[in-house]
Amino acid sequence: MEQVVYAVVFLGAFVLFCVLVLKNQRRVVNGSDFSVAGRSLCATQVSWVIISTLVGGVSTIGTVQSAYDHGVSAWIFTLGSGISCFFLGCFFAAALRQAQVTTVSELLGRYFGQNFQYYCSMLNSCGMFIHIIAQHLAAMAILNSVFHFPLPVSLFITMILMGFFVISGGISGAGMVGKIKFFLLYAIMIVCAVIALIKGGGFTGIISQLPKDTDFLNFFSNGIGTTTIDLVSMITGVLSTQIYLQAIFSAKTIREARNGAFLTAIVIPPIGILGIIVGLFLKANYPELEGNSAQALPFFFQHTLPPAMAAFCSAVLLLAVLGTGAGLILGVTTNIYMDGIRRLFTKEPLHSLSIIRLCTIVVLMLSGAVVLAGFSTTILRWSYLSMGFRGASVFAGLCIVVFTGQKKFSPMVRGALYFLPIGYFILAVS
Repeated sequence: MEQVVYAVVFLGAFVLFCVLVLKNQRRVVNGSDFSVAGRSLCATQVSWVIISTLVGGVSTIGTVQSAYDHGVSAWIFTLGSGISCFFLGCFFAAALRQAQVTTVSELLGRYFGQNFQYYCSMLNSCGMFIHIIAQHLAAMAILNSVFHFPLPVSLFITMILMGFFVISGGISGAGMVGKIKFFLLYAIMIVCAVIALIKGGGFTGIISQLPKDTDFLNFFSNGIGTTTIDLVSMITGVLSTQIYLQAIFSAKTIREARNGAFLTAIVIPPIGILGIIVGLFLKANYPELEGNSAQALPFFFQHTLPPAMAAFCSAVLLLAVLGTGAGLILGVTTNIYMDGIRRLFTKEPLHSLSIIRLCTIVVLMLSGAVVLAGFSTTILRWSYLSMGFRGASVFAGLCIVVFTGQKKFSPMVRGALYFLPIGYFILAVS
């Protein structure tokens, strides 16, 4: 009976989320609306779009897991996200919004040539595609834990739901998902952190019960060099990813773009702190999670919350994962259309919206085929490369464009930019 209640509440909550998303998003009538919302987003809407993709499973499940294993160094992801969005607002937002482009590759192509535009777009899309597969797997795991579906059924449902969030609203749909899941995730993580503090006897009580063989309060527990590299990779990766920059391109004005980035920089890091509190509480009281810390947050739901509330929280986690996946799909689709298919036409095609939506379906089917083919494990081993690829292929060129103000660059500079992703790959696999 308890499992039935859990499943019914989970399903009901998720259907409610879908209705809210569909009811509140703006109507999409053309390709520009789909990709950049007609460049009409205010600061809060810009922030919601970034949050929709940036705040997901890693910010919650991943942070709790990392805090359980390593302590406060788990803050790297959300802290790095906040710092990168601060830099985005300070140094990049004005130039990006002023450029009146749809993709970051399009901007770089103006300075380094059309071939470099296609090169950047391809690498950026490949990096995001890898993370789409990761979101498929995470969503399937949640569905399996609730309904015990076989893999193909869970995958099909995941693809349908991700497609729904992208196709129905494009960039504005991503913003609505971000808004809903942000408030829900914040509420859930605050409740969980408060419960952890009460049950653990306060923060000092939790700390006193932690194993003494590891310094869980040392932010640099993985080494100063490793921690610094992780932070730098996070910052450059965010500043190089299409979907985050697409939010800036979609802003109504430069001011709205900058304020949206600053707002995001303020609100993301605290959610990591809440996750750390939960992770440290679990480490102090549930040593049996050792070796299975990826289940730390769902474990906390099941052992501290009533079944109905635990089901609601699991539905929110599914929304977070799907929102991240949908944002990544939107980024890949925008790259494919603007830097590929769009170039086949002399002017904006009459059926641009239909073409973009068709691209979305193709990306979904390809990512689903990779999961079904059993290549997901191999790809996930290389998923850490995706952020580096994005940084190596886009960040250096973007900095040159923004900070130098030059219009033309020597073949040596262009050659170096071509080589950076290749050099990164060689160093990463050696």
